[in-house]
Amino acid sequence: MDGTIAYLLWQWQRSAGRLERRLDGLGDDEFFREPVAGCWNVRPDPGVPGRWEIDYPWPPPAPPPVTTVAWRLVHLANANWIYWEHAFGPGRRNFTDLVIPGGAADAVADWRASRSPVTAWLETARDDDLAEERPSHLGGTKTYGEVISILVDEQTHHAAEIALLRDLYRAG
Repeated sequence: MDGTIAYLLWQWQRSAGRLERRLDGLGDDEFFREPVAGCWNVRPDPGVPGRWEIDYPWPPPAPPPVTTVAWRLVHLANANWIYWEHAFGPGRRNFTDLVIPGGAADAVADWRASRSPVTAWLETARDDDLAEERPSHLGGTKTYGEVISILVDEQTHHAAEIALLRDLYRAG
């Protein structure tokens, strides 16, 4: 395995391992807890019984509101699915096509599943692959390297936020 790919895989796996440990014991009460008024969250879809939706108006307000553990974890999985879909896959689905999990256990399982194709690619890629331009769900193209860097950054960033929210929850 080449040096840059090996480092990206290490970052990807290390940040995921940290988050895995921090998700241990996560229940629905903590998952959906809104620590301040006006949080973005995951909520039942009022138009489709039994389905869930994630708060994410576009464009987002500036500054964006505080988000819950639920929002952050679903956002991570959704980003993995959609970046993968467009840069590595057929590019047919978008965020509105994704099924939003309605509880902590399902969201953790979805996040784990969303990581699998990215991990598999990193385990077989070479440094030369990182420069290849691929379609982006945002329009235009991004290189494989840009996509992987975005996903590693998002996972590291939101995992730290989830850890802090869990610390605050435990502290009461």
